[in-house]
Formats: sequence, C-alpha cells, structure tokens
Amino acid sequence: MTSTPRPTVAPPGARGFAGRGWVSANLGGQLNPTAPSAATGPDGKKTMPTSTLIGWWRLALLIVCLAVAVAAPLVLDQNRQLVERVNVATQQMLRLENIRADLLGAEAAATQALLMASEDQAPDGSYLGLADSAAAELIAAAAARPTDSPALQQINTALSHYLAQLSVAMKTGSDEEMLVASGVLANDLLPLLDTQIALDTATLESQGDNQQWLIAVLAVPVVLILVASVAVARRTRRVLNLGLVFGLVGTVASLVIVTQLVTTTATSISAVQTSGVTQATAVARASGAVAEAKAIEGRTLLGITARDTGASAYTKATDVANDALTELGNSEASGQLDQMISTHNQLMASTERPSAELVAAAQAPYDWLVDWLASQSSTIGEHVNADLSDHAERVGALAVIVAGIMAIAAVSCAGGLNAALRRYR
Repeated sequence: MTSTPRPTVAPPGARGFAGRGWVSANLGGQLNPTAPSAATGPDGKKTMPTSTLIGWWRLALLIVCLAVAVAAPLVLDQNRQLVERVNVATQQMLRLENIRADLLGAEAAATQALLMASEDQAPDGSYLGLADSAAAELIAAAAARPTDSPALQQINTALSHYLAQLSVAMKTGSDEEMLVASGVLANDLLPLLDTQIALDTATLESQGDNQQWLIAVLAVPVVLILVASVAVARRTRRVLNLGLVFGLVGTVASLVIVTQLVTTTATSISAVQTSGVTQATAVARASGAVAEAKAIEGRTLLGITARDTGASAYTKATDVANDALTELGNSEASGQLDQMISTHNQLMASTERPSAELVAAAQAPYDWLVDWLASQSSTIGEHVNADLSDHAERVGALAVIVAGIMAIAAVSCAGGLNAALRRYR
C-alpha cells in the first residue's frame, strides 16, 4: 500500500493547502529566538530593535564621554592660565608701588641727610639703599612681565636721570641741586610710574572669564547616561546596568570637581580684584604720602620750599596718609602718624635750624611707619601669590584627574552596554 502525504493545514481564512514555504517561513521564524525583530510599542506600532537601540546608545555615550575627557582639561588649563595671569598682574602692580614708595623714601632720606649734615661731615648715604632697592625692583618688573618693557625702559631712563641729579646734590650738599633733583622726581619720574601703575591695575581688574558654561557641558553626559539607563532598562527588563551605574558615578564626580574649580577660581580672582587690590592700594597710598610728607618737611627745613607752601603740602600729604591708614584699620599705625605730625609741628615751631636730637626724635615715628607699611605690602603680595599659585596647581592636577575619570566612564558605559547587547544577538 502506498501512503499519501498528509496535507498541510492552511491558516484560517486561506483556501486550499499551505505550501512548504509558508510553514518554514512562519513557523521557523517563530521558533528562532535569535532572529532580530522589532519591538512593539503600546500603540501596536513597531519600534527600533533592542539590539540596534543599545548599539546607538553605546556609540553616543562613548563619543560624548571621550569628547568631554578631551575638552574639559583644555578648558581647565585656560582656567589655570587665567589664575596665573592674575597673580602676575598683582605682583607687578605691587612691585611698581614699592618702587614708588622707595623713591619717595629716598627723597625723604636725602633731605634729612642734608639737614643733619655738618660743614665737616658729608651727608649720610642711607638714601642709596632705597635707591638701589627701587632699581632692583625695576629690573625684576621688566623680567617678570616683558610686555611692560617699553614703558619700564622710559621709567628706567628717568630713574637714572633722577639718581644722577640726587648724587650731585648729596656730594655738593647744595640745596639748589636738591631742589632740581626733587623736580626731576615730581615732574618726570613719578608721572611715568603712576601711569604704568594705573595701566597694570586696570589690566588686573579686567581679568576674568566666566566659565560657568563648562558646568553645563559636564552635565550633558550625566543626563545622557540617565536617559540611556531608563531606555535600556525598559527594553531589557533589568533595572540596573552596572556599566552605566559606574559611568554615571564617574561623570557626576567630574561634574562636582569642575563646578568646585570654576566657582573657587571666580571667587579667588574676585577677592584679589576687590580686597587684595584695595589693601595694596591703601598701603601704597599711605607709604607714598608718609614719605612725601617727610620729604616736604626736609625741603621746608632746608629752605628749599617756603614755609607756607610746605605747611599746605605737608597737611595734604598727611591727610592722604591718615585716610589710607584708617582704611587699613590699624590704630597703632594711625597713632604713629599722629606722633609724626606732632614732632613735625615742633620742628616747624623752631625759629632756628632744629637740633639733631629733635630731628632724630621726629624721625622715629616715620621709620616705624615705613617699616610697618613695607611689611604690609610684602604680606599682601605673599598671601596673594600663595593662594593663586596653590589654586593654579590644584586646577592643573584636577584637570588630569577629570580627563581620566571621563575616559574610564566612557569605557564603563561601553562595557555595560556591550554586555546587554550580547544578550540580544
């Protein structure tokens, strides 16, 4: 007996018998669990296959994390350079202020030396120390900031002229030569210095770059990883993907580091531009005014300046010094200024050339103020330099750390999605 082949049952609604191709195409496709198929959304429409979705998320996270790993250190390096520029500008301004104070101090010391000198004794050469200090600071300023060299060269020329004239006055003991030297200082040298100080102060105050946008850039990979985690979890029915979790932790850590760096940089620069510059300017004003008052006193006692003119100029200078010391908030310094003014009045009350003892007594409060103001200027410079240098080093080190963290986050995200992808291929 021959057996007849059993007919294949056709699907409902079909006429006749189903062919072999229909069975293999449909039944085989249902029995193959590895065949890629599109997911079905809530509305019944087909969506992107899970494996394709995971692959696209893997590529996107890898690109974004690696891009941030490259870009963030470059931007943070600009942040570090900004901090260094502010530090250089601050130190330069302080140097020029010190030069100005030293020159006015040299003028005061020279007039006092002529006042104390006798016919058989040459004037004291203590002014030379202040003159040498001003010259050394000028050389340091030119080396620290080459862009200021043309202006500093003009200042150096005027300084050489002033020191030469001052040397002539001290060697000859001539009041007239001293008057010429004072004119060179007041009319040639100090205006050049004041102009350069104003330019450097303006440059310092203009420094600043708002880098808050970098925080927004670092937030992008955080948001993307969160969205990817939700999308992958909905497709794979797995709540956590360890690779994405580790990547999220890394990107959040980078975001926190960058936020702190950008914020502290802005705070540090603002502090220098406000309180630091204000204190430095107050110290410079006080130093210059105290030295100028002392020089006016010496020229008045020498007879180079008329007493009425000298009294008016002295009062003006001490008022400036008093305002600056009040701004600094040191009562002892203000007391020393009051003592300096009191001894000055005693000197001016004498109808004859004052005695050496009275001149020495009047010198004591002045010397105290000069030393104290010099120490204040040095303290301000050292404090600013230490704070900004440390911050610049910290920015440089953390920039490398951020780059490493973001690179690890990229690898972690890619690894986590690779593991999910292998389950659907």
